[in-house]
Amino acid sequence: MKAFTRLLPIALLAACLPGHTTFAASFDCSKAGTLVETAICNTPTLSTKDEQLSELYLPLKHQKIYRELQRQWLREVRNHCDSTACIESAYDQQIARLTPPPERPRVAAPPLTPTPGQEPYRRIEDAPWQRFALATIPEIKTNAYARVVDVTTVDGVLNVVIFVGEQADLTVSSPSSVYERRYFGSLYEYSDARPGLHPIARDIRFSGWGRTGANDQGERYAGIIDGVFYYRQRMRGEAEQSMAYTLGSRTVPQPSTQLYATESSSKRFSKAIIASDLNVDNTGLLLIYPFLQDDNVYDRVMSSDDKGWSLMNPIWSPTRPVLYFDNNGDFACVWRVDLENKTLEKIVPEHEAVAAFPADALGHEAVVYLEANQLKFAIAPGP
Repeated sequence: MKAFTRLLPIALLAACLPGHTTFAASFDCSKAGTLVETAICNTPTLSTKDEQLSELYLPLKHQKIYRELQRQWLREVRNHCDSTACIESAYDQQIARLTPPPERPRVAAPPLTPTPGQEPYRRIEDAPWQRFALATIPEIKTNAYARVVDVTTVDGVLNVVIFVGEQADLTVSSPSSVYERRYFGSLYEYSDARPGLHPIARDIRFSGWGRTGANDQGERYAGIIDGVFYYRQRMRGEAEQSMAYTLGSRTVPQPSTQLYATESSSKRFSKAIIASDLNVDNTGLLLIYPFLQDDNVYDRVMSSDDKGWSLMNPIWSPTRPVLYFDNNGDFACVWRVDLENKTLEKIVPEHEAVAAFPADALGHEAVVYLEANQLKFAIAPGP
């Protein structure tokens, strides 16, 4: 670490002055190289917090997510401090980040209700989510189709399955004109405890969802159950074979009699019904609460006067009253719709960010998503 060159307040300088006692810390105090490190060694409360944080971090340091969180915290938070109070606050913040929240007693949650007067949600343009890359995705071309297929946590480790390919065939079923696309490409596994991506299967005709229209993949035919990833691939003609791959095994997928099938991401885990037809009307997002049984009472997430919305890949959090989507219009980015707090937040500002998928980091809200040729991760601020 580099030493500070700016002037520091007397309080921090005093904490850095040599004393008769050097307290224990998670690092060798004889090698303290900055004023902040020296202050930690010479201040009992700071040294205790440093050791507490070390105990939390050490079992997690083999995972990239937590290494990145620790690096960002050191670089952007702790090492910017110019007082002992600031350092104490920084440690409290990171200790809370790496501490799983206590399990809340299961009580009936109050029913969600629409906004008074059906006012649009409060828009937050700069929600301060931490973001960083997890892995580089191979085979990304200009016209490539890439999507996060599913996400899970196995033994505390984040696992992600990604598909990268190109359109293989297209059929149109009348009269509804539902487009069914199957893609030719490769499946990859990301495990946060291992660097890079592992190819699950290459050059297959993947059948992972019912359709890929303007915004919704339709019914899902690929996903994870109890640590096993199930998917379908087309063989000869119209025949499809269900395949199974055990996450982390790095073995060849095997044929399976287990068929994976579930609702569209816009319906699965839904806390409200997406009322507006986003393929037709992208000027607003309307949410109806089923228990109200009245289509005329709804949440208007964004004003109908707002132009430039083109909502893609809506997906619900399985545990929170939250909907995520990416937008490829004027407001291109990843957005978060909070039905409880009535907010519409831009959580990932980069215009190339797509395919956000709910994730979890020690009980804290997070998403994984794709941006250009990278798999990326974003985590909500605060504990």
